Amino acid sequence: MRLARSAPALGAIWVGLALACGSGTGPSTPQSPVGPMPIEGRIGDLRFQALLLQPSWDRLVGRMTLINPTASPVALRFPDSCVVLMRLYGLFDNQLVADAHSKRCLPLPVELVLEPGGSRTFETNVTFFFVLGNEIPEGRYHVTLYLRPEGGQEVEIAVGRPRLVRPDDAP
Repeated sequence: MRLARSAPALGAIWVGLALACGSGTGPSTPQSPVGPMPIEGRIGDLRFQALLLQPSWDRLVGRMTLINPTASPVALRFPDSCVVLMRLYGLFDNQLVADAHSKRCLPLPVELVLEPGGSRTFETNVTFFFVLGNEIPEGRYHVTLYLRPEGGQEVEIAVGRPRLVRPDDAP
């Protein structure tokens, strides 16, 4: 009697497994029409959204949005014009490969006030030759975006593991 009651449940489990496993061609990843999803979190009172884009095989774009969900304005100050920066680490040894603090960063402090409910988006981008030059091999790297607010600790956020390829070797 006990076996008879559980047979429908076992059948449902087998059907669920068969559907989950598909046709045997291997796992499939659904394609998102929206693109990569941002990483969200908190830095003190602020919320953030961080996103890594790879518009071409040899270029990375990091985008970070700071959002003030509080009822009071939040003032921030950064040491130069590069509010958000990018670092690349070796995927397996986690050694710092490149810190993309650019010569494009002007040595002028950036001050901003985020009003209640306000947000501000910052972007940084690097190319293969800027990051890797000729000495570092192609491959996958662990990428972070980081902020250096004055009067606070540096904040570093993992955003992805892209594969970088020299433009002449791109598939």
